[in-house]
Amino acid sequence: MKSAFRSLLNDQQVEAVETIDRPLLIIAGAGSGKTRVITYRIAHLLARGVPQSEILAVTFTNKAAREMAQRIRALVPKKLAKLTVSTFHAFGVQLLREHGSLLGYRDRFSIYDSQDQASLLKETARDLGLKTETLDLAAAAQAISAVKTSRTGWTPETKHLKPLFKEYQRNLKLYNAVDFDDLIMLPIEILSKFPEAQKACHERYRHILVDEFQDTSSAQYDLLRLLAGPGAVVCVVGDYD
Repeated sequence: MKSAFRSLLNDQQVEAVETIDRPLLIIAGAGSGKTRVITYRIAHLLARGVPQSEILAVTFTNKAAREMAQRIRALVPKKLAKLTVSTFHAFGVQLLREHGSLLGYRDRFSIYDSQDQASLLKETARDLGLKTETLDLAAAAQAISAVKTSRTGWTPETKHLKPLFKEYQRNLKLYNAVDFDDLIMLPIEILSKFPEAQKACHERYRHILVDEFQDTSSAQYDLLRLLAGPGAVVCVVGDYD
């Protein structure tokens, strides 16, 4: 396998591709072939007999995930139906589909986009008797998102939104819906509270790869820590930021 990479990878890239027995942090500048290393590393894992289902590769945009999957398919001459290459949020959807019932979500829950979220916030504000014409929905959504993802706590400027936040969350659950932040935070809750769900993930994902690691949020990092079980090999690739 090493010789097959020689024409396309430099020595350091080959070493990163073939170091598959321990956790690995790969730091390199923009345009240096970081994503190429991830894709060849996955191809190398498959060539070494690692089952597709044991590999999880995550990145930050749908476009990047599609491009990574396409690159892997070009390197591996077989179907890759059980290989997981996705964004953090798409992976969160997958985990919620499998384990969301543990939190009381029914099958086929809805995923609210920003417009849906604004509509529900407005509806919720009306139910609470708030004056929607004076409520900055965009600012309220940003404040709720920051609190929900633990980026910040309630401040003197936002604490009046606590009742709205609580009722908004209740209404989401009532409508069997989740918003974008929930796609990270609810999987964290599931893996934190339900050992059987975490064990299932630990047994499944033995190799976890993360592209553009410098863009990982605190919540996404927490999710990665919960996903990586004993003996899991985590490989992250990022730049100097």
